[in-house]
Formats: sequence, structure tokens, C-alpha cells
Amino acid sequence: MPSPENAPARSPFAGCLILLILASVAIFLISVSAYSLIQQNKEIDTFTASTPTPMTLPMIEGNEAELNDLHARLQRFRDGLISHPEETTSIELTVADLNYALATMSPLQDYRPYFSIKEIRDGAIIADHTRPMNGMPGSGVKRYLNGVVTLKPILAEKMLVFQVAELTVPSKTVPREFIAQIPPYRLGIDMQKDPLLGPVLEKLTAMEAVAGKLILRRRPGEVSQATVSDQQVDSAFMRILRVLVCGFLLIAGLGIFFGLRAKAKKERSAAAQS
Repeated sequence: MPSPENAPARSPFAGCLILLILASVAIFLISVSAYSLIQQNKEIDTFTASTPTPMTLPMIEGNEAELNDLHARLQRFRDGLISHPEETTSIELTVADLNYALATMSPLQDYRPYFSIKEIRDGAIIADHTRPMNGMPGSGVKRYLNGVVTLKPILAEKMLVFQVAELTVPSKTVPREFIAQIPPYRLGIDMQKDPLLGPVLEKLTAMEAVAGKLILRRRPGEVSQATVSDQQVDSAFMRILRVLVCGFLLIAGLGIFFGLRAKAKKERSAAAQS
């Protein structure tokens, strides 16, 4: 065994230097991420509002005939899907039909405060829109994205999916990067087990928007090619939040390491004195 005199010399500052570098990196990451988060929220504040825009949906009273007609057509469509699987079955829904559905159907009640359909174009649905958003984390402040939204209808994974394609806010500009991060609206996740709606979603083969109409269809042999991943593109906010968490964990780990090191040093000193 080598004697203590021949043991290689070790710098007591090498470990401390590494730890100081790691701590500096962690503090830098947290500082940059916190600054980016603050700047991002300032930018979001420029095109959002403190209050939502009320949505205007048709009144039920006085429109019973139109509602009864819509419900009768929906029932015939469902019966055709279930009872005649070998036949092509479709339904055409107008702007008025969609607004009546929003106003009266319980599966759509969560979306009722946020949409009022204005127009159906080829490949798109145009709607007045408001969307609640959280402000700075921990502030409890709500912001609202009010404007006109363009939705692309997609049938995917036994769900009716409406992808946000455009978003117009009065007198403001919404960055394209922000629009791209808005997750799609999905109808069907909770409906797939519903005894009435589940079979309808399972048998649909197409959903498409043409001028003035949204068409739902089941055609034998037709296979929907559209897919929408469950994992949407991460927003900038979530990326920043992950960096912040990693930075805090790194600093916490360094604190624990220094604490254990100081405790061990104190125990060695006490043992040497005894």
C-alpha cells in the first residue's frame, strides 16, 4: 500500500469548480427560461382580452320546427348507419343546423360558450370564437382569445376533429407559430362509449366541408386516410416550463450534494478530534 507521503496530490478546488459550473449553468437556464416565459406572456397579452366575447346561438323558443327537423334527420342518419351497413348513408348539415346542435345537444355543451358558426366553405368552417387561456403561472389570471377561427374538419380515429387553420383577432396579429401550437378540437373521445353516438362514430368513413354544408358519410369500402396524433406539437410554454423544472431540480440536487458533503466533512473532523 502506498504511504500517505506518496499518495498523489488532489486539488480540493477541482470538485468545487465543477459544481460551481453546473450551478452556473442551472441558474443561466432558469434565468433565460423565466425571461422567455415573461416575454411570451407579454406577447400573448397583445392579442388576447381580459373578458370573453359572448357567443350568439339561435333561440329554442319559436324554432321548434327547425329543431324537430334536425333531430329527425339525425335519427334517420343513425338508423341508416346501423340498419343498412351495405348502403351509402350521409347527412348534410347547414350553418343553422350546426348552431342548433351547439345550442341544444348535451354532447356539445362544453363547446357551447366558445363557438358560433358563421359560414361553411370548401374544406373549412368559419366561426366566431373565444378561448380561455391561463396567464402567468400562479397568477390565477385568465385571458381570452376572441376572434374568428377557421377550422379544418377531419375524421380521424373515430373522432370528429377540427384543426385550427387560421385565427383572426380584430386589430391584432396572431403569430403563425402560436396558431400552429393550438391543439385541435375533438368530438368523440367521451362519445365512443355512448350507446347512441358510439356506433355512429365507429361507422363514419368521411367528414367534409363543401360550400354551405358539412357532410358526414358512411360509404362501403371508403377508408378515411386522415390521422391526427394524440401527441400535439409541444407549445413554447411547455418547453420553457420543462427547462425551468430541470433547472430547479439541478439546483436542488446541488444543494443536497453540498449538504451531504458538508455533513461528511463535519463527521470526519469530529472523528479526527476524538
